[in-house]
Amino acid sequence: MAPTTPALSRALNLARISLAFARVERATLHEDGARVETDTDHTVMLGLVACELAPAHLDRTKVAAFALVHDLAEVYAGDTQTLVITTAGMAEKRDREDIARARLAAELGDGSWLAGLLATYEQQREPEARWVRLIDKVLPKLTHAFNRCAAAERLTDQAGFDAAHARQLAKMREEYPEFPEALDLLRASMLHAEACWPCEPVADAAPAAEGTVS
Repeated sequence: MAPTTPALSRALNLARISLAFARVERATLHEDGARVETDTDHTVMLGLVACELAPAHLDRTKVAAFALVHDLAEVYAGDTQTLVITTAGMAEKRDREDIARARLAAELGDGSWLAGLLATYEQQREPEARWVRLIDKVLPKLTHAFNRCAAAERLTDQAGFDAAHARQLAKMREEYPEFPEALDLLRASMLHAEACWPCEPVADAAPAAEGTVS
């Protein structure tokens, strides 16, 4: 076997992490309502949307970088649906992701640009990091609309779906008031997804014929 260099070892490790990231399945679905969205699907979507819609005062290079790493901890923590999550479930999610980020940082080594970028993203102090986190909340609504809420129906009913949106919107308005355009987009994406919830089939009002089972 040919000897490895430090650069090759790092590249191999990053390739392994990338392939593992692509195998992380999310709670959301593709347009067909059957194929599961992966973390790499989601990351590319976020990079495109967050960069394209970024306001002029933001650095799109930073936006793209934060989008690239925003969910990287899920390589080891996995994805957690948050549509109907409990307070305890959210605390467990944070704990798993903290452990995963520490594991990633250890594997990437001292001075890793990726580990440093992920740590900066989690601090949520830079405006580009805050923009990415807020736009990240928009994306599930887009996929819900594409598949007519097939993924959401597995977790809740329409009333629960709408109520979860209302809670999240209030929270995001409190935490990210500096981005009214993104908050407007979030609300619009929620309304669009809610309008795509499948209608209940209308029962046949005609009486059943004698001798049949209804």
